[in-house]
Amino acid sequence: MIADMVVVDAVVHPYNLSPENQDPDGTAQLEALYASHRLATGSAHGEYQLSRKEFFSDFPFEAVAGSLFVESPVDLAVIHALPNLGYCRGYVTEPGRAAVYRSKHPDRFLLYATVDTPVTDAAIGQLEWQVHEFGVDGLKLYPAFFYDGGGQGWRLDDADFATPLLEAARDLGIRNVAVHKALWVPPAPTAAFRLDDLDAPLERFADMNFQIVHAGAAFLYKTAELLGRHRNLYATLESVFAYAVVKPRVFARILGTMLQACGSGQLMYASGSNLSHPAPMLAAFDRYEFPDDVLASSGFRQITASDRRKILGENALRLHGLDAGTVRQRTADDEFAKAKGQAHGPVRPWQQIRPQPAPAGNPS
Repeated sequence: MIADMVVVDAVVHPYNLSPENQDPDGTAQLEALYASHRLATGSAHGEYQLSRKEFFSDFPFEAVAGSLFVESPVDLAVIHALPNLGYCRGYVTEPGRAAVYRSKHPDRFLLYATVDTPVTDAAIGQLEWQVHEFGVDGLKLYPAFFYDGGGQGWRLDDADFATPLLEAARDLGIRNVAVHKALWVPPAPTAAFRLDDLDAPLERFADMNFQIVHAGAAFLYKTAELLGRHRNLYATLESVFAYAVVKPRVFARILGTMLQACGSGQLMYASGSNLSHPAPMLAAFDRYEFPDDVLASSGFRQITASDRRKILGENALRLHGLDAGTVRQRTADDEFAKAKGQAHGPVRPWQQIRPQPAPAGNPS
């Protein structure tokens, strides 16, 4: 928690970027992903940057959990299963492994399923299996599928694939659908990551909630316009939230534009851990205010305590039918709370994968 605010991280995903899972033809994409990690962390927070060996690994779920609940003031997080994104041989975050870890810590994690095939019936079958086998809280989609060295884009308003898949999701009880947009994943066509396919499904599936993941990283004004017109659309601020640390004036423009369009009730904090460590961005946001000259030139209003509360947790709790009091009660004395309580002084980042320093006077 921050003060009395329950904090929900709306997107986390331990990457499996181990050498065994890397596609040799995906080197450029893998290097771009690591560069994104370093840029999002910033040079002033070098201790939060993962080394190449740490990053290009089958990243432990335990290390992500530690980054959230021990090293940062996060109370609850949503694991997004990730399909093959062109630079891996298999899933980037495998649904079954994610489900096992979620089940080990059900008071700390929610789980979003994913699908990994453009064949409609097969994709529906994958989703049905995950719902029945694991129980899930939502569906994570990428607007492209990667195979045979290429990327095939698809649209969320497509009648042959997307509409039947969303109908199946609704029939299975899923009410939250998160779609990766704005940030291009090559070699898929760039058009797949635009926002011109959202209006129809937002209207057709008015009883479901949709999230633009990486909202505002591109197409800001289209994002704001959609948020203003569709109350079942949410901006999940993975990647963008790091701007509070490394590009605070850009963060002001993005957040201010969205607040102006729809208020704070449709915006959600997300770190994307292990892509970014949550602690620096949450510390920055806790004291963040729009600069005076930005307020004067833009017409934005200043961010308020109510805005912070909604963005950091209340909106995500509402989407998933949870309340802050229950989350507090269920996590108050678990193993993560105890580990945080036993810490003396600042908690080291990524401590689950980094050796404990030897005590002074006891060289190793």
